[in-house]
Amino acid sequence: MSRGAGDTGYTLVELLIVTAILGLVAAAIGGVYQVSVQAYTRSASLEDAQLGARSGLERMITEFRLIGAFWNGATGAGTAITAATATSITFMADVNGDTVINGAEMTVSSNPNSTTVVVNSSATNVASSFDVYQTAALNDYLYIANGASREVSQISGVSGSTLTLATALSNSYPTTAIVRSVETVTYNFDAAASSLTRSVGGSGNDTIVDNVTGLTLTYFDANGAVLNPVTLTLIREIQISLTTQGSDGSRRTMTSRVRPRNL
Repeated sequence: MSRGAGDTGYTLVELLIVTAILGLVAAAIGGVYQVSVQAYTRSASLEDAQLGARSGLERMITEFRLIGAFWNGATGAGTAITAATATSITFMADVNGDTVINGAEMTVSSNPNSTTVVVNSSATNVASSFDVYQTAALNDYLYIANGASREVSQISGVSGSTLTLATALSNSYPTTAIVRSVETVTYNFDAAASSLTRSVGGSGNDTIVDNVTGLTLTYFDANGAVLNPVTLTLIREIQISLTTQGSDGSRRTMTSRVRPRNL
């Protein structure tokens, strides 16, 4: 139906046409918006997953390089890596790096077979760096060195500025001896909790990365060959492959190969 020259307004057909056009435009805009939201959500999810994987990987790399630090070569020290599987590793190292004593800050019995190390009053805070736990086998170790003499002994007690040792020292040490704490460190993939955990001695497991879907540790010998089965004393390099998951299920895997400096 056509309109005359004096008619005003719109016809029903015109309104229907305009409504249809607006619907098509709205649908197109809605489709573009939905795609944009999905792309943003996936991008944000991938970024979260990547940040989680990167933070966990960087921490493991840093501490894996320290495996055996102030441990290997010392009298009384065993294997620096005490357990190693595809999803877990336990090792000995001074990962805290906060216990260095030399100069006139420490006194040790002038005779061998001493079972105590005394930190004087000007450095009592250093003694607190040595931790003991309910499970004594997880206590920190004392590393003490003077010239060619280097040995380790596990701490059995800390009282004020006095460290009591589970095993007597083999040598005598002057006040200029170097002392550090050595910790037992464990990294583990908890599949049930989808997390990467870290424990130091008997401190308990701390979650350092959430939403972890996989951890694979591969061990290599001095020639670069994969150790299968794993022989702890032959480990010279470790490959870490860590997979994390974002909020929408997107996954990121980051991989790095580490050569511990002290193995």
